[in-house]
Amino acid sequence: MLPRYPIGRWGNELKRRLRSPEFIISLVLLVVLSYLILVPLFNLAWRTFSWGPGDARISSDAVPGEFTTAHWERLLMGRVANKMVWQPLAHTMVTGTIAALLALFLGGILAWFVVRSDLPGRKWMRTLLTLPYLVPAFAIAMAWETMFKSPLVGGRPGFFQVLFGVPPPTWLSYGPIPIIIAMTIHFYPFAFILVAAALSSVDSQLEESAELQGASRWTIIRRITFPMVLPAFLSALVLIFGRTIGGFAIPYFLGGPVRYWTLSTMLFRNFSLGLDVNGYVLAILLIALASLIVYFNTRVLGGSTRKFEIIGGKGFKSNLAPLGRWRWPIFGAITAFTIAVAIFPIGLLLYQSLMLIDGQYGLNNLTLHYWIGRSDPSIAFGLPGLFRNSQVLGGAWNSIRFAVTASAISAFLGLIIGYIVVRRGKSWLSKLLNQISFFPYLFPGIAFGAMYLSMFAVRRGPIPALYGTFTLIVLVAVVKRLPYTTRTGTSAITQINQELEEAAQLQGSSWLHRFRRIVIPLATSGIVSGMMVTFVGLMRVLAPIILLITPSTRVLMTVAYRFAEDDITQLSNALILLVTFITIIGEVLIWRLGRGKLSRMREGAP
Repeated sequence: MLPRYPIGRWGNELKRRLRSPEFIISLVLLVVLSYLILVPLFNLAWRTFSWGPGDARISSDAVPGEFTTAHWERLLMGRVANKMVWQPLAHTMVTGTIAALLALFLGGILAWFVVRSDLPGRKWMRTLLTLPYLVPAFAIAMAWETMFKSPLVGGRPGFFQVLFGVPPPTWLSYGPIPIIIAMTIHFYPFAFILVAAALSSVDSQLEESAELQGASRWTIIRRITFPMVLPAFLSALVLIFGRTIGGFAIPYFLGGPVRYWTLSTMLFRNFSLGLDVNGYVLAILLIALASLIVYFNTRVLGGSTRKFEIIGGKGFKSNLAPLGRWRWPIFGAITAFTIAVAIFPIGLLLYQSLMLIDGQYGLNNLTLHYWIGRSDPSIAFGLPGLFRNSQVLGGAWNSIRFAVTASAISAFLGLIIGYIVVRRGKSWLSKLLNQISFFPYLFPGIAFGAMYLSMFAVRRGPIPALYGTFTLIVLVAVVKRLPYTTRTGTSAITQINQELEEAAQLQGSSWLHRFRRIVIPLATSGIVSGMMVTFVGLMRVLAPIILLITPSTRVLMTVAYRFAEDDITQLSNALILLVTFITIIGEVLIWRLGRGKLSRMREGAP
């Protein structure tokens, strides 16, 4: 007869684990995230493989709800396949690949000069070079159009024509060239930040040893420095390429006028025309493309990370490389570049927002009407200025409410998931939760919006139709930003020694009490970091919510988009500047609040 004691002991241990708050919270989060991430993805895919209520116009055999591959066959092999899928796919790959490579090259070069050389003004230059991150992609597109607007395509002349007296060539105004340049400007800060962090950890003793052996500066960079920061380069490439292929604002405004469609803009165009299933197919293609890129990055780095280790147990030394006689010329070149990509576009948008008649750059054409003017039927279709416009004021309130609510929820949820991942890292539940929370990163913004449109447009069981509600856009933002806040939450929890919680547990403290009184106060920096990153991103977000916005839920970026579509350029530019200003102020305030909290904690204040 088998002894009963071990079985009883294992049973009690199993009951204890099943009843633990961590397990229950993990299970609840897994169910909720599966419903918010995996179910919409499955629903989106199913919509592409089933007949819809309106598909009778496509085929007389269409029976709503039945399985079919007709949608895929028509889009991939039918008469519309080339214009609907293959051309946009080729355009996406060309612009996305070239822009990602250029941004990586540019960000890497700038990072080396700022971090590893004796370049003058390195501290303030590091800040200025990241400014394009705070500027919405929409603003970069509008600034380019303002500069190189071609009357041959339609509209008034741009600043280029005013300066040189001739219109710019169409290829410089619209199409792949301006899309690539604008996306490079917008995304190089990602490469700069990642590569700069890696370069700051490189031991300069390795470079100095090679220099003593007679190696040239170029050989040292190529054979020593670059191989050691290769993981940062690959990570930056994946991050940038994933965003360039899913970018919406830049390809839409700089490619649309000449019908240069990418997958994201073609997806939006299909939804605008009421061809929802076509949009769902394109969304699946975008998601598959982004997933392949992440998989490739994992295959390249996985299993061979030891050869990239650059920090060891020996002494660390970080000396700056002398630039010699090139020091000040390089400083001048980088300063000019910074002004051109970070300051001049904002100044150009500001000047245009002060022009009464677009295209006339004389000082006698300046006015504050588009900022504070009252309604005038002869100007901007009678719309009042920015600070008197009910659409703008309503959008501003919605934007702040949306960004603050979503960033707070996302940061707190990321902290809880990070806690589960760190404290229960060996359990299958925490590993699965960690993987699912990363999935939204694979979905380009506009494809993610399409997922939620297909999921929440109608009532499903106890879940009501959320389309047109504030709840839906907050939900989209929280889930879409989850990969970022989960990583900041995980980082914050990793820095908290578990002994603190164990000591409180021995004193009889419950898990909720420990989490509230120990974990949250000590993880304030992680919460603030997650909120800051999310707030900055959401104030200028457009692609994930553009398909879900209604007049009652419009935010500043969607109002600016509508103004730009209606060719009310001055109002659109003024609104973009307002969004940029709010974004910067919000980032500073959130950081100051978090830093103040940390200071009080260090001083032992209540």
